[in-house]
Amino acid sequence: MNEYLTFVLDAATNPETAGDERQRLRERLTRAGLLASPGAPRERPDPEAVARAGRAAASGTPLSDLVSEGRGEY
Repeated sequence: MNEYLTFVLDAATNPETAGDERQRLRERLTRAGLLASPGAPRERPDPEAVARAGRAAASGTPLSDLVSEGRGEY
């Protein structure tokens, strides 16, 4: 699995590795909207906004509780 993921990420990020199989993979990633086209550098999100989102995601009902509740119905 690691070898495949390395291959996919290398094909997606390294144009020097363009070849038949890699080129096909890059094309598929592009069509799926998973490969960013070259252009202006992307900006990182505001660190405080990321922290707020993390706190919001960490609150509420834990996923393990939802799974346990769902299993009790069957």
